[in-house]
Amino acid sequence: MSGIKLEWRRGDWAAYFGLMTNNLTNLLTMMGLLIFVVGIPAEIVYGRIAPAFGLAVLAASICYTWFGINMARKTGRHDVTALPSGPSAPSIFTVTFLVLMPVYQQTGDADFAIKIGLVWCFVEALILTGGAFLGDAIRRMIPRTVLLSCLSGLGLLLLAMNPMLQAFEAPTVSFIVLLLIFINWFGKKPLFARIPTGLLLLIAALLNKSNF
Repeated sequence: MSGIKLEWRRGDWAAYFGLMTNNLTNLLTMMGLLIFVVGIPAEIVYGRIAPAFGLAVLAASICYTWFGINMARKTGRHDVTALPSGPSAPSIFTVTFLVLMPVYQQTGDADFAIKIGLVWCFVEALILTGGAFLGDAIRRMIPRTVLLSCLSGLGLLLLAMNPMLQAFEAPTVSFIVLLLIFINWFGKKPLFARIPTGLLLLIAALLNKSNF
């Protein structure tokens, strides 16, 4: 078991660029909200919050990779994938609008608002830690549709609506990207099969955006 060979497969590149794009989008969204909506000084966002964001994602990715490798070695499986790491969009919007913005508007102290945000994150981490032990029991007690309805509602409201509205602003670019998604992910003969689909979508979007 300890000598199991870990394989990097073709679909892993597409997953890598997909995760990178997701984390980059979340980072840019968070920075934009903090600077232009909340009003926190840009030097604090660029100099302290953004580097901490990257360090946290890196540390979590290393831990999940180690967990995945250990699981593959213990079980002898070749299809183990490390849990993708990164902040969730609902958490970003929740902390920004319900914690940071009210505190900063009332106190005008960016450092104090960030400290309150860190306290919120600590409380959230305690809840997640408790859920690690109780999650399976809760999953068995509560119907899956109830658990997924809240997640789907947040996903549609926070994740789908904003990109959809942006797609309407640049329909030509969005249509080309959507066409590539259908051809490469659902078609039998993908275009530019040697290029990861996630990277291909980024290149196509950037080229078309620069032309319009």
